Amino acid sequence: MDEETVLGALATLASAWEVQTGPKPGLVDPFTSGAHDDMDYITFLVSLCALAPYWGLQARTGLEGTPPERAMERLRPVGLEMERAMARVTGGVNTHKGLIFALSLLLFGAGAELHRSGRVDPQKAAERAAEAVSSEVRAEFEALSRFGFSAAKTHGEILYLRHGVTGIRGEAASGFPSVMGHGLPALRNALDAGAPLKEATLHAFFAIAAVCEDSNVISRGDFDFWKENHLPRMKGLSRVQPPYSLEFIRDLHKLDAEYTSLRISPGGAADLLSCTLFLHWAQLVNTRRLS
Repeated sequence: MDEETVLGALATLASAWEVQTGPKPGLVDPFTSGAHDDMDYITFLVSLCALAPYWGLQARTGLEGTPPERAMERLRPVGLEMERAMARVTGGVNTHKGLIFALSLLLFGAGAELHRSGRVDPQKAAERAAEAVSSEVRAEFEALSRFGFSAAKTHGEILYLRHGVTGIRGEAASGFPSVMGHGLPALRNALDAGAPLKEATLHAFFAIAAVCEDSNVISRGDFDFWKENHLPRMKGLSRVQPPYSLEFIRDLHKLDAEYTSLRISPGGAADLLSCTLFLHWAQLVNTRRLS
């Protein structure tokens, strides 16, 4: 099996395992549709199937030695086609737009590291991903600061102007700190302690949600809810070590119901959880030996 195929398969597996993980507050999982009236667990699975053939193409950009400053020229057209493929099978519902951006960059980074050294080091893969997009993101935010709200076209750009929130683009441009500093360590510590993968993944989700600038939460709630309510609650949940008690899981179902009633969904943290799982598995698999 070639490296492109392996990395693409791991990206699909990571995104599938994210939606399988639950209960997550306000998010789609096998238990509920969370705060979303327009999608459910099956919608996500259909979307994953549509995206699966494209992930390897994003890895190929790195595997072929494309320099970071030229990477977006190749990643962006494939990413736009992925968005169209997603929309075709979901009836226009946005299940994975943020993930397409973030995970495409990490696939490039992982491919670039395989090309350079023959192995995937998560930290270096995240650094290569940041190199591919940091200049572009910095220029976008500088333009927004210069021209103000007249230049803002998305909720994320408005949040940046109002609160300085950079969201998933800032996360990627900074080398995925929520993943590298929080998600991956939480996942691995839980697995090393003997937690089952499903609970270790949920633990990693809370670790990410406790620190990341989740524009989904801020847009659906508001900045104060994210800062004063959401972050402290996620931090408290991240301190609980798996394996989880039945009482803890029952409390998570209650929290899911609360977030659902408030129409709040931490989708940014969910995307970063997929990124965490991808990097974790990419490091474990020696793709050179599978070639």
